[in-house]
Amino acid sequence: MTKPLSSRRKTSPRKVVSDEARAAELLQELRDAELVIRETTERRLQLMVEASDIGLTTTKIGDAVGASAMAVSRWVRAARDHETSDR
Repeated sequence: MTKPLSSRRKTSPRKVVSDEARAAELLQELRDAELVIRETTERRLQLMVEASDIGLTTTKIGDAVGASAMAVSRWVRAARDHETSDR
């Protein structure tokens, strides 16, 4: 007969950082990159709203940002709703 499977799950061995200094640098670079991404995303959204306000179609905006017109429409609407709720 075969042994029944253990109901306890075996855990993987814990990872050990081999280079603490490099790990700290990498974590800081990740934090910095995240900040840049957030700022860039916010600026991109502001530009899309402005482009929409001056009459560019969502299709043209979408072509510029590499997204569908439907996605642009949702983003612009959400940005305007957020702007209204902040007031």
